[in-house]
Amino acid sequence: MPDLEGNGGGASPLEGSALPAGARDVLPVEAAELRAIEAALTATFAAYGYREVMTPALELAGVMDRAQEGGLGRAFRLFDDQGRVLVLRPDLTIPVARLVASRLGDHPGPVRVSYVARAFRPPPAGRPDAAEQLQAGVELVGLSGPAADAELIGLLVEALRRAGLSGLRVGVGDVSLTQAVLEALEVRSAARVRLGEAAAARNLVAWRRVTRELGLAPAAAALVAELPSLRGGAGVLERVAAAAPAAAGACARLERMLALVDAHGAGAEVLLDLGVQRDWGYYSGIVMEAYAPDVGSPIAMGGRYDGLAGRFGRPRPAVGFAISLDLLHRALAAGAAGADALRTGLVLVGGLDEELAAARTLRARGLPVIALPAGDPSAEGLAGAEGWRYVAHREGGGFSLLDRERGERLDSRTLEEALPWPG
Repeated sequence: MPDLEGNGGGASPLEGSALPAGARDVLPVEAAELRAIEAALTATFAAYGYREVMTPALELAGVMDRAQEGGLGRAFRLFDDQGRVLVLRPDLTIPVARLVASRLGDHPGPVRVSYVARAFRPPPAGRPDAAEQLQAGVELVGLSGPAADAELIGLLVEALRRAGLSGLRVGVGDVSLTQAVLEALEVRSAARVRLGEAAAARNLVAWRRVTRELGLAPAAAALVAELPSLRGGAGVLERVAAAAPAAAGACARLERMLALVDAHGAGAEVLLDLGVQRDWGYYSGIVMEAYAPDVGSPIAMGGRYDGLAGRFGRPRPAVGFAISLDLLHRALAAGAAGADALRTGLVLVGGLDEELAAARTLRARGLPVIALPAGDPSAEGLAGAEGWRYVAHREGGGFSLLDRERGERLDSRTLEEALPWPG
């Protein structure tokens, strides 16, 4: 199984083959599997009307720093020949928001765009995180409200299903609901900042320590203390609205969104989780994380960021998500462990020279042919190493064909007669 952790370093015995921290190579089998996942996701995006855009890997640091207070934080930075600071994009939402605001600002209706691209971010010291992630995502710009949020969540669930994922769970929180509750209970702004830092760090101990210092009434203190750990459905929102009536409007919006998610057919996979937070400061409403069995990190994440487009020009509401193809591939590989499915393709001895006509005919009919010189003894070993189902070589007046999936060897006058064909 290829290394999916993104670990570089001195793992290779070849001198000079070490990679930077967080970098990795992708071998042919994994590359093909990633392309298949990408095709399934992009086909689903297109079915909802999302059109693909491409943004440059390099952006001006000053432009990207507009996205949130304090700038981008961790990023790969370099200089161009004019001395300007550039960054390798550490995030795809920010460049797409820039593109939509600057290049599609006059679009008459909501803008639906998708992308498949790489994001680059230095891993934290001492952690084996990937420095570069292949992501597929969508952004819906120009629509606000529960219906737009529900479309994104429903699309996320459907895209991951079509990619073959089972056991999916999507946790949905709401930054604005958390803020509405704290404001309704008159929690001071300085304390809200401290609570936000604790939530972003997933530090419930720090969150509860700050809560104890707020001097709230017992019922209000209990609600705030439990807020990041509240999970469930509409019943959670009813409890929050009862304890903080001023937040009832935010609760009603979220309840309406959950009902629409259910209408999209995604209700079974979605759970309200007020502990979901994102580490990008531009989020302003719902936030989501998708989890798969056997993968400890979210395979997808996103949310609503209504204030981001305005930093690049025209203010417009927006919501989106990004799927990590590397983590999704890991989840799918874990689910298929032990299946050892072979790929339909033929290793043909002589296909490089004496059986060129047969190789051309088979390829024209849609069958991958991996050609070897006549007499090459490595055919079965190559098929085993790369996972091809069929191996064939000339024998007498015909061909001997090995079906590795069934463990059968067939003799036939032509390969077209021996191979199964669709239809």
